[in-house]
Amino acid sequence: MCQANTSARGESTTLENSMPISDSNGFADGRHQESMTKVLLDMAMSLDGFISTSDGSDAGLYDWYFDESNPVDQAAVKEIVAISGAIVLGRGAFGLGEDSGGFDDTPYDVDHFVITHRPPATPPGNPRIRFVTTGIEDAIAAAKKSAGDRYATVGGGADIAQQLLAAGLVDEIALHIAPIVLGTGLALFTGLPNRLDLRQTRTIAGERALHVWYEVTKRAT
Repeated sequence: MCQANTSARGESTTLENSMPISDSNGFADGRHQESMTKVLLDMAMSLDGFISTSDGSDAGLYDWYFDESNPVDQAAVKEIVAISGAIVLGRGAFGLGEDSGGFDDTPYDVDHFVITHRPPATPPGNPRIRFVTTGIEDAIAAAKKSAGDRYATVGGGADIAQQLLAAGLVDEIALHIAPIVLGTGLALFTGLPNRLDLRQTRTIAGERALHVWYEVTKRAT
């Protein structure tokens, strides 16, 4: 996704200098208006703040992503793919994707950096998956270098997202809020050491999710 002030479905936006350039529908085409690579945390979330059930199931939070009948939600999908120059994942999120075969036909033809202390003994079939065993800072540095003038996009899971937020390494946040109340599960914004201030920069209402973008204005560190 991208950023600026929109509230109506598909409405075009005027973007700030740190945002990607938008098309006539308010979604970005992948080009930044300034060259410094940004780190984007991109997550689907329930109305009550959970990104999965306690056992890691998405519980329908990503139904909007796969429903090709909804043009606004699909524009959001295409935008995230276009503006992501590298993907950052935790070991758990990588394992879930690997088990489901999600990396075999991923639309993200970019380097994937998996943060882990236990890389698999057998390399994955996708040659663009790299394992980083030296910590979150090294993973983000490598992802930003690989991303060029696009985003280094963090796709989960909760633990890695929280570590990056706590370390002040996230510049922008895109939340895709599904009309689901889970009641319990893995919360995204928990365990942060300090207050995190955000500035809402854009909201677009899809059929099956509300797509909201934020700029991080005050880090948690």
